[in-house]
Amino acid sequence: MKLGSLTEGCLSLNKTITNWQKVSTVLEEIDTPILNNIPNDIFFTDDIDYAIGALINHIRTVVDNSCRVVPAKSDRKELPSDVSKLIKTKNAALRRAGKYPT
Repeated sequence: MKLGSLTEGCLSLNKTITNWQKVSTVLEEIDTPILNNIPNDIFFTDDIDYAIGALINHIRTVVDNSCRVVPAKSDRKELPSDVSKLIKTKNAALRRAGKYPT
């Protein structure tokens, strides 16, 4: 008998999208109250554990606040084939122009 998750083997109905640019910007902020509570001089292993925990919690919070959950499969309509072909042709021309500029 094998125990496991009820959703094991099933495809997820949602996916998480993370805005990594937002994460980077927030982590660059210097004046962060949570991180300001970390002592400058660390003498004990408990202080090290506290500092590591504070940093991990801060990073986890920033990433969680920069994520959004969206449906894994949306009901978007496909573009008409002629429009798709025009876009592919345009993109190919742009790639060629980028490789061999005049």
